[in-house]
Amino acid sequence: AAAPAATAASALPLASPPESFEFLLRQAVGASLEAACDGSKLQDVEFPPLPTSVLEDASSSAYDVSDANVRLAARFAQALGKRAAVLVPDKAELERALRVLGGKQRPYANVSVHSLTAGSSVLSSTDVVRVEKQGTGDNTVEGFFGRIFNIQRFGQQEVTVVEDAEVYIVITASCQELPDVERLWLKEGPKGKTLILFNLKLDTQRGDLGLPAFPRKALQHRFLSYVKPVYFLRSRSYSLSLRRPPFLLPFSGALFRVYPGPFQCLLDTGKGRYRLVQTDARRPALGEFKEALRQALKVDQEEKGKADDVLTRGYKTKTWFEEDAEKLDESNAWISWRAHATGPGRAAAGTLKRWPPESPMVDDIHSLCNIAIGRRRGTFELKTLL
Repeated sequence: AAAPAATAASALPLASPPESFEFLLRQAVGASLEAACDGSKLQDVEFPPLPTSVLEDASSSAYDVSDANVRLAARFAQALGKRAAVLVPDKAELERALRVLGGKQRPYANVSVHSLTAGSSVLSSTDVVRVEKQGTGDNTVEGFFGRIFNIQRFGQQEVTVVEDAEVYIVITASCQELPDVERLWLKEGPKGKTLILFNLKLDTQRGDLGLPAFPRKALQHRFLSYVKPVYFLRSRSYSLSLRRPPFLLPFSGALFRVYPGPFQCLLDTGKGRYRLVQTDARRPALGEFKEALRQALKVDQEEKGKADDVLTRGYKTKTWFEEDAEKLDESNAWISWRAHATGPGRAAAGTLKRWPPESPMVDDIHSLCNIAIGRRRGTFELKTLL
């Protein structure tokens, strides 16, 4: 079954990596709409919200990243052309998001901003004025530790339901808030609504599952395994030890995917240019991605043989959620290029039930999906993002 899947994936057009955030958003919107056309309503959109030079700058903070995600999510939601609700985790985050958006609860005609938990979904006019004048939420010791350990709301508060929303876009949510996201999906998924996890760095969040004060690993198996990466751009940097000068060879690359195309492994060739080294029908594990880049390096076979040593590569090349040794994942949507119209939850006798059940499509959605995907092989230029 793997060979036909690989053949089908390779026949799909290869999208060109973005050269600007404007082009990136157009690609992400097209991928999301096309995936929704195919029945994938639980989606992951991930890309660097700021240029790498800014992200690596010591003066940059988590607030810079959060503010950038708020602006990008609002523009992304507007471009979808549907009634969209952008959700941040709690009231403190909602206050900050409104400050970023100029105090507007509805920054665009089709976009509204809310908190994920229902108790503080919409700020009053007094709250908005206070946000503009005073700034960020609860700065008490209790509020600080409550946000860190999720003491006040972990698994307790009801999630926000925006009745007229066709699409939910969740941003800046931590691992502790993922159970709230799951509850939102269980409520709104059966209604045919789309849920997009926007720049949540789900691989990092998956790695935290099972740790003290974090949700259990079962969340990956029953919920996160269904999340389809419709747009994915992640860069990584590595180094290779050599026996002769320069002794340490740094290299980097990017894993890139635009639905419905395959996953592309891109090697950084310098000066902002990237070379396609491999395409995969299934999302490669982090160790497999690194190995694909290493094999594409122009070093002699003796050095490559040394790098194959287990002491050099390490014993484990996959994380627990990539390996899924006990086969507990209910879906392979999170690593597969194929469309999946199913969602979390099991029917009787352990079979998967359809999710959402025969959800209606927007009449003109196919015209919205009519966004060209470029065909370009060989060397790509990424001038802005990576």
